[in-house]
Amino acid sequence: MKKILPVLFFFTFFYTVSAQVNTRHFVLAGRIDLSEDRFVDAIRNFNTAIASKPDHFEAYFLRGIAKFSLGDFKGAIDDFTTTLQIHPLYTRAYHYRGIANDRISNYHDAMSDFDKALEIDPYNADLHVASGATKMHLNQFESAIEDYNLALLIDPTISYAYLNRGLAKRFLEKPELALEDMNKAVFYDYFDSDAWIRRGMIRYELNDSTGAMSDFNQAIVLDDKNPLVYFQRAILHLKMGDTLKALNDYEKVNILDQRNALTYYNRALIYSLRGETEQAKVLYDEVVKINPRNVYAYFNRGVVNFQMKNFPEAEDDFSAAIGLFPDFAGAWVNRSIIKKERGDSKGSYADYQKAMSIIGAVNNNTGNPDSVFAKYADSTFFNKIIELESDFISGDVKSNRIQFRDIDIQPFPNFIVSATLAQSHLQNTTKQHGFYTDYHLSQMNQFTSSGVEIGYMLNTLNSDSINGLIGTKLQNMDSLAVLQNQTAIAKFFGAISQQIIRNYRNSDESYSSLISDKEIGGFALLNRASLRFDLADLVLSDVQYNSSITISRQNTSVNQTVEDKTEPDYSKVMADLNRLIKAEPTNAFAYYNRANVLLHQKEFQRSIDDYSEAIRLVPEFGEAYYNRALTLLFLGENGLACTDLSKAGELGINESYAVIRKYCGKQ
Repeated sequence: MKKILPVLFFFTFFYTVSAQVNTRHFVLAGRIDLSEDRFVDAIRNFNTAIASKPDHFEAYFLRGIAKFSLGDFKGAIDDFTTTLQIHPLYTRAYHYRGIANDRISNYHDAMSDFDKALEIDPYNADLHVASGATKMHLNQFESAIEDYNLALLIDPTISYAYLNRGLAKRFLEKPELALEDMNKAVFYDYFDSDAWIRRGMIRYELNDSTGAMSDFNQAIVLDDKNPLVYFQRAILHLKMGDTLKALNDYEKVNILDQRNALTYYNRALIYSLRGETEQAKVLYDEVVKINPRNVYAYFNRGVVNFQMKNFPEAEDDFSAAIGLFPDFAGAWVNRSIIKKERGDSKGSYADYQKAMSIIGAVNNNTGNPDSVFAKYADSTFFNKIIELESDFISGDVKSNRIQFRDIDIQPFPNFIVSATLAQSHLQNTTKQHGFYTDYHLSQMNQFTSSGVEIGYMLNTLNSDSINGLIGTKLQNMDSLAVLQNQTAIAKFFGAISQQIIRNYRNSDESYSSLISDKEIGGFALLNRASLRFDLADLVLSDVQYNSSITISRQNTSVNQTVEDKTEPDYSKVMADLNRLIKAEPTNAFAYYNRANVLLHQKEFQRSIDDYSEAIRLVPEFGEAYYNRALTLLFLGENGLACTDLSKAGELGINESYAVIRKYCGKQ
């Protein structure tokens, strides 16, 4: 017995020491680590504080900030949530959890957090700015401006509110008003280099080259490690005709950001135009390493290799371009020339004939071939079709006739399995415009609450009030399904609810967990593909205007990395749709959605093939007729397109008549 007494004493002593840890010391140490950007050390100190005192809300909160700073947004959200469980009125936790939710694209949750924080502290200008930033990520620029206005009403000296409001006005194509806000941003924070850069960009757009140059130079004085300012100044140098200075600035960008493919590409173009082919080739090599699916990098490198008489490499490059974009007429022409140089007359002739067939389809066998090459290679012809809308408005517009309505001529979006509010006049039918159902969905509807129907429908955004109502009803349906031991259906309803309110990460995770379910898996796969399609576009939009705010010692920080991303990444979307089609080869909506993705990827013939298969499977698929018609219009097949438009109109697609009026002669 005596032999074990020391052991008992040891553990008693150890417990006493642990209980007496100076929690405040570790919280303070963690704070110091945070202030000096030692985030891993900060987390370690906060862990010790939390182990000593599990109800210490501040330790959780500060650890959340450290995790956020390391890019662990989900972990940050968990810590902010724990903070709020301990201290439900801690405004900053709602504030920063909202920002973290914004970063993982859970925009509904982000706005909910900001709303709760504003209920507690309505006069907090930073909260209004954060709310505005999330709305900008949803492209809700007018609403974002209202938030910034409120922030400035509370505190008229907040420079970053002026900065963000200026960005919003810029994206509403109001550069003069944007410049006024940028001036105020600079006035209230003279040492913020981002304000100088953004004002310089606005001045550039307003053709004030002298003012823009002055702003960029001042930004470099304030922060000479910011690649964005060198990139923007390089563009300005090009506008002013000084390619050497532009090259110098672009090179500085790549020194600071070695994975910036866009800058490598721009440098390669300049060197190529200067006849310095060796340098151009090296830079195109870098672009291909970083962005191996950039068709123009292969095409332009092929031109450079041809100029250097590297014919085998040139042929490989043009073949790669054709592989990425099979209807790239310019690549077929150039490969034809290469094959002729290499003595392959038969191959050269075949490539030339292929190019001519593409040109004939695009230009209806008329016009200048050179202009067609340029038009098609740059993929602008379809955009031109969209932009012709305003050019055709003339004469007396009769508002009571649908063919005279002002519409945006664009394809219908993807279909998803979702919920809509039931309407009494639809009770005796299984289809309405943009809404389809089948036996399996009808069975699922037995779990729906009153006033809601589940079906295939166009993935269009409802108003927030409608989304909220549908979301509430789906939650009720979720509970009903659980009560009836239908856990997969319950989870599917929950995933739909999250998708409707634009909590993309939560929805994606729920759909992913259902893919293997025999009954629900196909629906989940279709919805996950559509969700990822939407998210890819939002991510690209966020990259382009680059206006997200972050948690730091400063009030705001605009991302200073110049992104090279110029097209959305749909690879995961295509993988989901291909998988679904393999599992369910008679799923018309899978073919339709894949056609939409192919259309965005400019794979026009493959897109037409998938629309056609969707129509074969569902002969009354009006949206598929309409989208196929627009694709045919792009390819110059007006006769076939007008036939499809007529059929689409017959099937209830009223938008068809406005397009018929513009492209199919007098009606």
